[in-house]
Amino acid sequence: MLPDAISLNAGAAGWSTLMIAVLWQSTILAAAVALAAALLRRASPAVRYWLWQIVAAKLLLMPLWAVSLPIAWLPATVEVSRETPNAPPAAETPVPGTQVLSTTSPSDRPWASDVAEPYRRDELASFLKQLSWTVWLMVVWGSIVIGELAVLLRQRARLGRLLMHTRPAGKAIELLVRDCAARVKLARIPRVLVAQKECTPFVCGVWRPVIVLPESLGTVLSDGQLAPVLVHELAHVKRLDLLWNWIPQVARILYFFHPIAHWVAFCIRLEGELACDGWAMAATGQAPGGYADLLVRVVGRLSEPPMLRSGSAASAGLDGHGNVHAQD
Repeated sequence: MLPDAISLNAGAAGWSTLMIAVLWQSTILAAAVALAAALLRRASPAVRYWLWQIVAAKLLLMPLWAVSLPIAWLPATVEVSRETPNAPPAAETPVPGTQVLSTTSPSDRPWASDVAEPYRRDELASFLKQLSWTVWLMVVWGSIVIGELAVLLRQRARLGRLLMHTRPAGKAIELLVRDCAARVKLARIPRVLVAQKECTPFVCGVWRPVIVLPESLGTVLSDGQLAPVLVHELAHVKRLDLLWNWIPQVARILYFFHPIAHWVAFCIRLEGELACDGWAMAATGQAPGGYADLLVRVVGRLSEPPMLRSGSAASAGLDGHGNVHAQD
């Protein structure tokens, strides 16, 4: 049974009006927040982080109180005839006392196989012609949202496969993590896993956070150099970034067509990383220049091909940087 074309057209018209309202209202709000963030460029990145989170939350909640304006070019609700196309004419009422004989053969009846199939095709074609373009636009939007969710699930599956190839960190790293957690006043200490595959250090898990370190990181950094990296990841846990960052992520999926949604997600991630960098420098006493060199060293070294990485590690004792092998 086909749905009602009138209801679909009316629902799609309301959806398109709501999306247009979200577009222009979120753009105005993002412009205001961008101006405020520029005026607060010397403030803590955490302040700008929460300003952008307001825009992301507004994107999700805006359909609840968006101000809709009448748009002239949006189609009005089309009155659709509810009569069934190609329906057989109504039978005449027989005169009392007379007998009406059927003049149709069994093959001419509506339930015959050679008539029912063309009848259904004609009904579907008539239904599709009655749909407005906003219905098709809503269908495309829904299909892309489902595709974005599939990409997200695939990324979670890749993370799961990565975690399958991990092992618990050694006692030395666990003690270092406890010391770093005390510096940021984090009561619940996350587990620390060492990944066999190459990756940058990261933290995952909203309810049970886990810090994942690449296996080769021990050959790149000493304990003193590893501490700022650990504090950075622990700061994400302390700030609950793993939970709050779902807001811009969901907004980016629902409003994939809106550049503001992608811009807000980028700004939130950037300010969050800068805030955690501030935690790392404050807790370990690192100067900005030294901390920046450390990050470049970690990312650059882990992105090297294995052959170059092993060659550079073998020559570390000759170039005056033998301290990077303190954990070997």
